[in-house]
Amino acid sequence: MEFSSDELLLAISGLVLLVLVFLVLYNYIKDRESLKKTQRLEKAIEALSKEIYKTRKWIQENEMQAEFANSTLGNNIKDEVKSNLNSSLSNLYSHIQNMQQTLDKDRDYFEEKIISLEGKVREFGHFSSSGNDVDEKRIVAMFQDGWSIDSIAKELRVGRGEVEFTLKLADIK
Repeated sequence: MEFSSDELLLAISGLVLLVLVFLVLYNYIKDRESLKKTQRLEKAIEALSKEIYKTRKWIQENEMQAEFANSTLGNNIKDEVKSNLNSSLSNLYSHIQNMQQTLDKDRDYFEEKIISLEGKVREFGHFSSSGNDVDEKRIVAMFQDGWSIDSIAKELRVGRGEVEFTLKLADIK
């Protein structure tokens, strides 16, 4: 069963479009997962904020007691609680920043892939739509004489993809 170049071009374009759709779908799913993780993290931060508020309120109530407020034991406990809270919050903030960096890297990666696929799809759009049959022997001979794919395409006024396809069919490249 032989396919015409238009049918083959359509099939390849359809395949590239399908891959692009799957990449976009994959990116959407990953964004949804990241959103869910971020929402869980926000709930955890809110719970920590409530605990911090309760702890600060408890510290203020205990400060009202003069004996406890003036003792070195009381000051040591307050300092320890404050340092523990600051340490926990700084760790949480660091974790959030790492997650944000990971999300940014993932987003950049998928944007690069989408741009690459769009470029390839555009490249398919530059094929010659005329009914002229390209002399396959001439393409093979030019390539074997050292011509580059781009040079052959310019010389014969055909698309780069068509030259590559012809060379692949001839088992040269």
